[in-house]
Amino acid sequence: MEFFRWKSNPFTFDVIPEIFVGNIHEVNQILDSINNRNKLSFIVGTTGSGKTTLLRSIETRYGNDGFRHVIYISKPPKAAEDWVKVFGKIAGGGMFSVFSRREETSLYNLSDRMNRKLNGSKCLLLVDEAHEASLDSLEWLRVMSDQVGGIITVMAALPALESKLKDNLETFLRRVSTRVELTNLSKSETRELIKRRIENVGGDDIRPFTQDAIDAIYERTGGFPREILRTCNDSVQEAFRRGISTIDAEFLTENGKPAQKMPLESVRELPEKQRVLLETLQKRGEMTPSELIDSVCEPNPDGSKPAACDSLLESYKDNENAVRSVNNLLNRLMKERMVERRKSGKAFKYKVAPRVASLLVSA
Repeated sequence: MEFFRWKSNPFTFDVIPEIFVGNIHEVNQILDSINNRNKLSFIVGTTGSGKTTLLRSIETRYGNDGFRHVIYISKPPKAAEDWVKVFGKIAGGGMFSVFSRREETSLYNLSDRMNRKLNGSKCLLLVDEAHEASLDSLEWLRVMSDQVGGIITVMAALPALESKLKDNLETFLRRVSTRVELTNLSKSETRELIKRRIENVGGDDIRPFTQDAIDAIYERTGGFPREILRTCNDSVQEAFRRGISTIDAEFLTENGKPAQKMPLESVRELPEKQRVLLETLQKRGEMTPSELIDSVCEPNPDGSKPAACDSLLESYKDNENAVRSVNNLLNRLMKERMVERRKSGKAFKYKVAPRVASLLVSA
């Protein structure tokens, strides 16, 4: 990145704990929860909302000051027995030895050993991707939280975890003392994230971006951190390729990537659910995910449920899970540049990309 006089590319997806921007109220809630020694806290947010960066920021903060033990795990154990490995350095006690006569640490004596080792000190446990944990693993974490006085746990997860716990492990959910949800950044916070990333690699303020480019990035990404980084990375790579030293709104518009032609087969070969969404958007116009579901499932004139509704919503227990699934499908279509979105209040509205609209008529 010598072209921009940077030491490296500032817009990779590398987690930089020192550069966490936005959600100030939510961050303070989590820090207060930790400082007040609350046993269990949740950080909830969509993919790319900054959950991992916040956890890593907390790890850095309390690892340097305040806690004797800080443990960060990027994914929770699938098997409950693996909690023994997570806490092994604290609890001690490896495999049984005929020479030491020391009993192996197991799930059933782990709590007692942790209490003896901690001896009044505190252990901060930071669990990322908590929605991937098995119910058995979560139940044993609940037991540990109840039985070990010094453990303070902060979990980061997709919203699906709460539905999972509500349906299967409500005793765990009732123990959550603090819950925060990370949302999109504001326009000024979007600017601040870009500025800090650039300055972190030796750049100056927001250069090579202009303020109108920052505004355009915010509108295009809705203020979601990962999408901001993705858009900035695409822009600087294209600017470097073309030898352009200033990235303004016009440049972003030119490089929105809708120019290349799309073969008809790419629409015809879409999975059924994605095609249903595209055809509904084409027919009804711009909609939110919830409006899309309502439109697809609008009863036929004879009162029967459309076949497309069953295809789209099969196996989902409730509307919340259905909306989440449709969001994921729409994100895939966005990556293929088949749909576009814009911020509307707290939600996003989606529409068919112009380059796809004519193909849907043919297909």
